[in-house]
Amino acid sequence: MESPDNKYNRKKRYRELEKLQSLIRAKFKDKSLLNRALTHRSYINECVPGMKDNERLEYLGDSVLALVVNEYLFRHYEDYREGNLAKIKSAVVSETTLAKVAGSLDLGNYILMGKGEEQSGGRKRASILANTVEAVIGAFFLDSGLKECRRFVLSMLKRDIERIDSLSYLRDPKTNLQEFVQKKYKERPVYDVIEERGPDHKKEFVVRLLVNGREITTGEGSSKRKAEMNAAMDALKKIEDGEISI
Repeated sequence: MESPDNKYNRKKRYRELEKLQSLIRAKFKDKSLLNRALTHRSYINECVPGMKDNERLEYLGDSVLALVVNEYLFRHYEDYREGNLAKIKSAVVSETTLAKVAGSLDLGNYILMGKGEEQSGGRKRASILANTVEAVIGAFFLDSGLKECRRFVLSMLKRDIERIDSLSYLRDPKTNLQEFVQKKYKERPVYDVIEERGPDHKKEFVVRLLVNGREITTGEGSSKRKAEMNAAMDALKKIEDGEISI
């Protein structure tokens, strides 16, 4: 038979998990999966030998998270190149973003962890919070399947996807420059190849960048696109530094 203390603790934990489910807007059929997702390895080491920690669920959740975010970006950002999508996805699933999400849900207070980890600030440590978010995602995927897990993930991260997309430093310089020029002149920058040099297997391209018919700068690269990107990057830097005015 279980001791009265164990019975009390189990009931208390059940109430905690019920409260957390309302916060994260996800109803688990198997609450033991949610409890495992919230179990840090330090709790196993210090408190309850034989329990399972959340590291395998974190591993699974990392993959599910990447799939859901990549699918959303692919479907909703059709004009973006692979490189831009990768930058946005990387920022969305980063430790910083996931820890922020965990903080907004007060997730740290629901993690089972050892006393030593807790005393060293574990409940607010970004890496633990981010890993726990991934573990919860992995647990919910096992509990409810991909369709419901997709809804769950996007309910937490859709706003961050849109916020991160608006950060200019994550977007390529050609896109930033084009938006700047179109806003001012209602036309696009023009890139002209003015020189090609080197053998076919190791070409080097030089392009000039024109805005409103005026040459602003030049750029070099191993492909036309790289040369154009470098020209746009140089133009943006010169505008920011006040060296040129467009």
